[in-house]
Formats: sequence, structure tokens, C-alpha cells
Amino acid sequence: MKIVCISDLHGFLYKPEDVPECDVVCICGDIVPLDYQGDDVASIAWFCLEFVPWTDKLRCKKVIFIAGNHDFFLEHIMYGPVRIDGTRKQRSASEVLRKLLPGVNKGKHKLIYLRDNSVEIEGKTFYGTPWISDLPNWAFNKTETELQNLFKNIPKKLDVLLTHMPPDIDSVGTVLQKNAYNYGANYSSEALKEAILSRNIHYVFCGHVHSGNHVLTEYNEGHFIQNVSVKDEDYRVVTNSLETIEI
Repeated sequence: MKIVCISDLHGFLYKPEDVPECDVVCICGDIVPLDYQGDDVASIAWFCLEFVPWTDKLRCKKVIFIAGNHDFFLEHIMYGPVRIDGTRKQRSASEVLRKLLPGVNKGKHKLIYLRDNSVEIEGKTFYGTPWISDLPNWAFNKTETELQNLFKNIPKKLDVLLTHMPPDIDSVGTVLQKNAYNYGANYSSEALKEAILSRNIHYVFCGHVHSGNHVLTEYNEGHFIQNVSVKDEDYRVVTNSLETIEI
């Protein structure tokens, strides 16, 4: 199976012909434009009118995406309306996507949304989780202790793990852009590192820290990790040529 992995689009959409032909495109969060992130109506309109049609044009069978800390609208619609007793039902990832996808025939679209759940495609299992830590005013934020509990849901064996926040492995969460004000800072998760190293996960892809290590790195024998953000710390597109990965 061939996959293409990207992250931190922040509203940028490649020309469909510039995304290599593959089986699955994986997107590790922060999809919405910066100008829209604080406005759920604008974000949902962009998702329906721009993002969904774009994914349908990609030369692949499926597009798997997770949320990131800029994707407030995906956190807000995670919960249903307030009931009479004051409670709110939490919608599953598939329920959220059904609410968002336009039209009657929702199955015609290529999109799959993951939030602490998995999907199997042609014998390969993908799991996605959006959570980050240490950013209390942003979407999908949890403490490291809370993350430890959430990451217990990650299966013991996986082909592909999609996360937004990087684990503390091989500098994928370290700012490596030398002209960045926070050059050298490490924004990775120890809880996620522990979860990954205690499991059999062949490929881990993440984003969040735009200039983290972008080299597909073997962190254990037969196990690989890569930061796939397409923008740098100044939100400029720096990944102009995308590559396929055989998994």
C-alpha cells in the first residue's frame, strides 16, 4: 500500500495533481485556515466548500484526517446539543463527519475522520488521535496525565499511527528552524513516547511542531517516525514535493 502523509495545512491545499497518486492520503491535523480558526461558521463553510471537494479530487482511494489544536470547530461539534438535564452527548468521529459532509450520499466522499479510533483499509490498520498538551487555550488540549489515560486506547499493534502532537522521539517535536525565535525548543509528549515504545507500531506520523525532524527515521528495527508538517514556523509552505511511502 502506498500512502502520502501531510500535516499543518492551515488552509493550504495543494493542487490535486501535485499530490502523488497513492492508496491513502493521511493528514495529521491543523487543516483550517488561520483566519477562520476562531469562527466555527467560517471553518465549517471552508470544510464543506473547499476541503471536502479538494479531497474528492485527490488521486487516492481514501483520505484519513485527524484534528489539531487549531481546529476548534472539530472540538466544538464533538458534543451534541445540551439536553434538558444539562448533559451533552459526545459524538463519535464518524458521527461528527456525517454531520459535516454535504449532500445526501455521504458515502461518495473519500474522507475518514479519526479521533481515538481506528480504521482498516486493505488489511492495514490506521489509528488517529488529535490531543496536545501545555496549550490550555487551544483545541484538544489535555494534561500529560490525561494523555496517559487517553493513549491507553491505542491498539497494541498498528500499521500507522497518526497524531498531532509529536512524541519525544528523534526530534520530531523539536524546533529545528534556525531562524525561529524558539529554535531548539522541545514541544513533544513524553506520554505519547511511552505509549508508542510500549507498542508495535510500524509507522508514526505527526505534525504540530512545524520544523520537527522531517526525515523518515527508524527509531526501532522496522518502526519508523516522521514529522510531516508542510509549513515552517512562519507558516510558509516549505514542503513543495510530496513523496509516497510504501507500508
